[in-house]
Amino acid sequence: MCALVASVELARGQQAVSSINESRLFAPPTTTGTSAVAPEDEEAASESTTSGDESFGTQLILKSQERSKQFAVFDDVSVFYTNNVDLTPNHTRSDVFLVANSGAAWRPTIARGLFGEISIAGSIFRHDRASELDFERISSGTGLSWIVPGGHGVVAFGRYDFTELINRHGSELLQDHEFTLGAQRTFVFNRSHFLTTGVSGIAGISDPHSQQRDQAAAQAAYHLQVTRSFGVDLLYRYAAQFYADDGRIDHNQTLSLNAGIAVTRWLRVDTTLSGARNDSNRGAFDYEALSVGGAVRVGIRF
Repeated sequence: MCALVASVELARGQQAVSSINESRLFAPPTTTGTSAVAPEDEEAASESTTSGDESFGTQLILKSQERSKQFAVFDDVSVFYTNNVDLTPNHTRSDVFLVANSGAAWRPTIARGLFGEISIAGSIFRHDRASELDFERISSGTGLSWIVPGGHGVVAFGRYDFTELINRHGSELLQDHEFTLGAQRTFVFNRSHFLTTGVSGIAGISDPHSQQRDQAAAQAAYHLQVTRSFGVDLLYRYAAQFYADDGRIDHNQTLSLNAGIAVTRWLRVDTTLSGARNDSNRGAFDYEALSVGGAVRVGIRF
């Protein structure tokens, strides 16, 4: 009987870790860990929001916004196929899952070159076969972005983000607090394409403690605006992750290709092909995963 109970608890623990990893792969769009502005040309600025964890890049938004519109609400629904839903090194299984996000953000201009953000979002993850991994996520965050004077377009940013995960039975899986400092720069080639590069450091406080980690990351994102309504994004991100328990260190890499069509000013359709690789000094946490999916996004700014 004791062996049976221990086996059940171990399985539940593995499921919780898989759900936590999946949540961190698909960070909500308004609590990303790096919210900044990127120069559109030498005299103007546009807003850039990039996913803040080992994201597949589905949340990458490199598009001009009207700075006078400080409030935003959004809803999006994505469907993905992945060949490794558990994010494990062995005995992998494929699955189809749905991610639905809803939230709002306030992004005021505080002073010339200084911008703030307060955001809140809720997410639902539902799987086809691996229903034991289903969970909900509540997230909120606040941050500042500063266009460094004389910095040749360098933007410095700092954020605080809170995330809570709840499994399908209503039990808490994770409480996560993240504090981020970083900088990024956008190199504009012309009005149709540009490259954004950035570095960031993240300090985390988590419950359970086994999921607590600090990170050092670097990323590059290339955007090509093919037509007025159709754009393509290519994102690469590397992150060194230092866990609080057992001296665990992970080296995480993600590469994604996203193509999107802006149907109207408030409706967008995206398709994404992405891959992630995690190499850890604890072999049980190694994994490779390939994902393909599509999303419908609604966003209103006022």
